[in-house]
Amino acid sequence: MLILTRKQNESLVIDDQIVVTILDIEGERVKIGISAPREITIHRKELWDAINEQSKIAESLAQETNQDNLEELRKFLALEVSEETKPA
Repeated sequence: MLILTRKQNESLVIDDQIVVTILDIEGERVKIGISAPREITIHRKELWDAINEQSKIAESLAQETNQDNLEELRKFLALEVSEETKPA
């Protein structure tokens, strides 16, 4: 892992295509801006993890449909819905 220190309004460049800029720092929160070509997908890490988990479950269901897989999917989707409705 590369660790860098940046101040407000400073940037870093990734692969000559992506520019990450520190827009604002308020206490423990950092607001960043990301400039990247449209074909590059950018997700928050927790969303990326959920997408990957859903893909694994979908692949498992496609390979072998059984009651345990359906129950696992049902629990995962219920957890996702409760996370989305939880106050920030």
